[in-house]
Amino acid sequence: MSADAQSSQSYVEWNVDFSLFSGVDGNADGFQSTPMKDVKRMMFERRGGEVVKRATSCVQYAPNSHFSEHSHPGGEEYLVLTGTFSDHTGNYTKGWYVRNPVGSRHRPFSEEGCEIFVKLAQLPVEEQDYLQLNTEQADWTVLSDTEQALSLWQSQYETTTLHHLVAGHRDNALEFEDNVEFFVVSGSLTVNGETHSDHTWLRFPSHHPITLSTQESTTLYRKIGKGYVRT
Repeated sequence: MSADAQSSQSYVEWNVDFSLFSGVDGNADGFQSTPMKDVKRMMFERRGGEVVKRATSCVQYAPNSHFSEHSHPGGEEYLVLTGTFSDHTGNYTKGWYVRNPVGSRHRPFSEEGCEIFVKLAQLPVEEQDYLQLNTEQADWTVLSDTEQALSLWQSQYETTTLHHLVAGHRDNALEFEDNVEFFVVSGSLTVNGETHSDHTWLRFPSHHPITLSTQESTTLYRKIGKGYVRT
């Protein structure tokens, strides 16, 4: 989707029909201004206005920028892509994965600037644990000569993992019982014959045949399930 197309969207109901394929290709021009000065976002899915009922996006903080203090009525998870993201709980550099539960509150900021991949309002109220995981220092599981995986979160609602794929990796005819969502953290990913750059977000409905391959080293975020869906 082009920047002009994104800017014209109200995001009240966008890419939230889980029975359909949804995707947004990575695009440096896709970042749009937010109500906060020097904070931009590239939206992938959204339900609701600035007070969201569900959202997935990349958010960029310029150096010495902040977002106003706010709560998370539906929780929050994020992965730091670049720079250092900070709040009252600490400073999180590239590779940190964080989950803040329903009802959590913070005033995020970045002194050096940063970018995060963030999902809002997709956590159930019964999951009240905070999680801070440095994925760059964690123990990854070797799945094959071309793939390593790291579990981020496992529950009745979702199975969320990171994957390191080397050039030449291939998965033929994958099919999942539930929706599957991909975000290309780095590198590129060929899905069903179409190659997607980093910052691409894709979500497939259940039982949709998927073939994956890589031509370069790639890091991939994957979520199976819808997260917690609020109506």
